[in-house]
Amino acid sequence: MKKKFTSFFTPLVILIVLSQPDLYSQTIKPDSISYRYWIYFKDKGAFKPEDKIIEGSEAYRIAAAELSNRTLWRRGKVLPPDERVRYGDMPVSQSYIDRVKSTGVKLVAVSKWFNGVSVKAKRNQLDEIKKLNFVSKIEGVHFLELAGNVPDRKQFPPLKGDWGMLDQKIKYNYGPSYWQNEQINVPILHYCGITGYGVRVGMCDDGFNWRRHQALRSNNVLAEHDWIFNDDSTQNQSAPDQFPHDGWVQNNHGTSTFSTLGGFYEGKLIGPAFDSDFLLSKTEYDPTETPVEEDYWLEAVEWMEAKGVDVISSSLIYKPFDLPNNGYDYNDMNGRTTVIARAASYAVHLGVVVCNSMGNEHQAEPPSIVSPADGDSVIAVGAVDSTGTIAYFSSNGPNSDGRIKPDVVALGQGVWTAVSYTSSWDDTSYSYSSGTSFSCPLTAGVCALLLSAHPDLTPMQVRDALRNTADKNNKPDNVYGWGLINAYESALYFGMIISNRPEVIINEDNIEVSVFVASKKQIMPENVKLYYTLDGSNGFKEI
Repeated sequence: MKKKFTSFFTPLVILIVLSQPDLYSQTIKPDSISYRYWIYFKDKGAFKPEDKIIEGSEAYRIAAAELSNRTLWRRGKVLPPDERVRYGDMPVSQSYIDRVKSTGVKLVAVSKWFNGVSVKAKRNQLDEIKKLNFVSKIEGVHFLELAGNVPDRKQFPPLKGDWGMLDQKIKYNYGPSYWQNEQINVPILHYCGITGYGVRVGMCDDGFNWRRHQALRSNNVLAEHDWIFNDDSTQNQSAPDQFPHDGWVQNNHGTSTFSTLGGFYEGKLIGPAFDSDFLLSKTEYDPTETPVEEDYWLEAVEWMEAKGVDVISSSLIYKPFDLPNNGYDYNDMNGRTTVIARAASYAVHLGVVVCNSMGNEHQAEPPSIVSPADGDSVIAVGAVDSTGTIAYFSSNGPNSDGRIKPDVVALGQGVWTAVSYTSSWDDTSYSYSSGTSFSCPLTAGVCALLLSAHPDLTPMQVRDALRNTADKNNKPDNVYGWGLINAYESALYFGMIISNRPEVIINEDNIEVSVFVASKKQIMPENVKLYYTLDGSNGFKEI
């Protein structure tokens, strides 16, 4: 139903009580080789874990210094007023950091949430650190890797034809990307004016060459940061001496996943949430065995949460083969052991929807699930092909606690994506890509559409809407989870949707302003009212 009127939303406050994440210790390697470790502190100097952060106090001022108003509003959906600014927001004690550095270790990362630092250290240095009376635990740092691309078993030839007007409910010309959107029922939401407007999406990947591609350069990128080289460019760049580059391009994968979620160029590629705002984090280092430390991912998530992101899309996974570094096994895939699973869960409890690739480790026994997809509150996304059949590479669950994983699936085999200019030397290049790396941003884009239509939804409500409208919701399993997502049905799961970005048409003698209304229940046109003002005042008139 198309109607002219103005709508308002009132946030719904939901209470979720969150305890401090458990910290797990790990045996220190008995040799002189430098490894990476997390050093956790007992307190934050003058501020103790049991201290109450009261509004108006000095502690509150310090803790809230880097939190945006948008962050506090989003946290208000899941936390009571006196817990929106918390101990985890306070900075780590600089004197503690300096004392650890004085042992000769190399500082890698700092986490306010977990109150600790990541360092590269030898055994004798760790022995000295263990004696410090403010240190509570030490644990090894593990590795992440990209979740895709994987080789295709068949070729996907370019599709030809006008995909822009297949029926009257198609508003845009999607080009070859029509099928990945149509399979999960996105175009009807776009037709109704739900395009991700008003939602902030954060992405973690190997880099993003978004300025030099036609499908991305118009995106509204609010901020970006490279956590590996510690600068504000997520494009490819020459690596410092301590980061051997070996000809790798640090933005291929991220450019493709970004375009899958939020690209827009009619006739070529359109992502589900192209109207969202974006924060981009380079956290994955491609060379050697494509590892990146969990601490980069944790730092990025802390940064994006403080800047008010609503959704995080991560196509990075932990895969337990990065020897000689520390390793996990299936028993650790319980959502509580890995740093990234704990960080992802903490972000969810602060009101952020976190989507992560399920991994490309095939169906296996024991289950091939990876982290942070093992997190209970993380939306783990598997991959299907164009027929809706599970992709041959998509990982299976359950996690080691017995929870069903994946949560949902989307297209991950033969997804139409942008190709980075750094590789193609062409800002109009596209290709088909496969992997759960691409089913994840499709799903995260749908989550942004849900929040665009219902900004008051909590992360658990978004997950419920996805799960309970997916095509296998009556009998979820550890191959498909709750099944193939349905964007339109999930958007209507919590009631009527109203487009939050009116269409404006300026004629010679009048201005037409239109919004769309959709509901599972009958809409009586005479009961739909428009409130408008011509001068920006509060003196609204009613039609």
